[in-house]
Amino acid sequence: MVAGDDVPSVQPEELRKLSRNLVEQAAKETLQEAKAINDSLVDPLEPDVLEQWNPDQVYQRALTWVGEELQEQLLEGFFQGATPDYVDIHQFIEYLRTRGLSPLIDPRLKDFISAVSTKPDSRYSYSNIRQHIPHHEFKSIVLRNPTILSAIKGEFVVEDFPDLVQAVDEIFEESRSASSGRVTTYIPSLAQYPADKWAASFCTTDGQVHVCGDADDLVTLQSVTKPIFYGICLDEVGEERVHEKVGKEPSGHGFNKITLARDNKAHNPLINTGSITLASLYLPDQPMSARYKSVMSKYQAMVEGSGQMLHFNNTVYLSELDNGHRNYAIGYYLKSKGCLKEKVNLKETLELYFQLCSIETSVRNASIMAAALANGGRNVFTGKQIISERSVQNMLSIMFSCGMYDYSGEWAFEVGIPAKSGVSGLIIVVIPDVMGLALWSPPLDSYGNSVRGVQFAREMVKRYSHGRNQNVLHPFSNRKLAEGENRILHTFQPFPVRQSMIDFSVPATGTRRLHTSAAWPVQHAETSSLVQRNNVGFLRVIAKGLRMFRR
Repeated sequence: MVAGDDVPSVQPEELRKLSRNLVEQAAKETLQEAKAINDSLVDPLEPDVLEQWNPDQVYQRALTWVGEELQEQLLEGFFQGATPDYVDIHQFIEYLRTRGLSPLIDPRLKDFISAVSTKPDSRYSYSNIRQHIPHHEFKSIVLRNPTILSAIKGEFVVEDFPDLVQAVDEIFEESRSASSGRVTTYIPSLAQYPADKWAASFCTTDGQVHVCGDADDLVTLQSVTKPIFYGICLDEVGEERVHEKVGKEPSGHGFNKITLARDNKAHNPLINTGSITLASLYLPDQPMSARYKSVMSKYQAMVEGSGQMLHFNNTVYLSELDNGHRNYAIGYYLKSKGCLKEKVNLKETLELYFQLCSIETSVRNASIMAAALANGGRNVFTGKQIISERSVQNMLSIMFSCGMYDYSGEWAFEVGIPAKSGVSGLIIVVIPDVMGLALWSPPLDSYGNSVRGVQFAREMVKRYSHGRNQNVLHPFSNRKLAEGENRILHTFQPFPVRQSMIDFSVPATGTRRLHTSAAWPVQHAETSSLVQRNNVGFLRVIAKGLRMFRR
């Protein structure tokens, strides 16, 4: 290993490239190799200290060693061409918005907004934000906020956010012309949705949000509730017990077909037979109020920090109670086949099922729920683990193969991304470790899927995929290709999930977030004393720690 004195000086324009290369190398090394690197340092860590570190501690040590110096160099870019004494905070907030953040809502930015507000203890509003802040105060505030630093450094999963927004807006308008389909009528309350309603929203795993159309309108989840409830049941009831009663296979039938698989259990948890069976398993000895509250608290936790709450549509619930004759028939059929235990209260089981279908959300919040699944079951704003990673892996596998009713095979072939639709016209789409999408338009095709939603997903894949048989792809590289050629996208390694047609995954290397030009001027300082005074092994240990933490 190269000793510190042998490391040549590195010019600032080479620093970013060097860092990338080090991260790539470190990603391939084992922890044992990292220890060997440490042994070669001029001033190595004590071996027993390194032995005790977990990835989180490695990350914190890396920030302590190199974070402040690099970050301060980076922040110098904000002062290029600015006044010598202060930073325009209003302009900076607009910059954060162009990165997909919502500064007045996002809880990760609460301390920042409080620090730049004229009334720190009052309700935050744009009118309370100071116009100008001295450079030294601005640096002190920003250096304490990792979300803002990630935005500045281009570390978000979608760095060129305006480019993606433009593409999504174009696809949204193109898909508006898909005018076929009919609004569902078998639930009378759903028949009241206007056919011209159309909304789309996406939320990345870094909490970058963009909405189109009627994205703040409220819509009931209907069958979109099923994969989420399935994941909660896996955690609360247990995977073994769940799959004793519910299978993992596409049914090949309509979602409300009264039929079972050959092993005399529901085909999968995303059709009515499967979801009603799960409702019978979930806290059956608890009062109805406790059962509903337990599930709803998980749903609310998925969107905590979004600035919007989930709701319950009692009108739709009562409409389902009055008109859910087929679901009542499914319940009695399941009980006659022994799928529900004798002591199960069928009335309460169906009531819980109808209640979960009647949870109401904005399209914006639906995309945030989908983003939590893309984020391994963690809320993208708070970082709280809502559904375990193992359960999310199961959820995404089932969504990929069974999420679009008996159109699921076609969807897997043409789109190839985990999704779930509902008869309210809502579709959620999950691109693991990248984003969640929510699409809503009430007119449905013959399978029960939103016509405009399916059209949007097809166009998105055409624009951003190299081919439907590729892995789930990262569509947001700024790589330039010949005119007329699809963008070649950054592929993923396993999430990890069990082997299937698709890898629900995290990125392959530490360089998934590709650098593109930022709207806010970011320039490095003229020298890099960090690289000059430390050797390559030292940086590689840091890079290894950062990579371990990200994984």
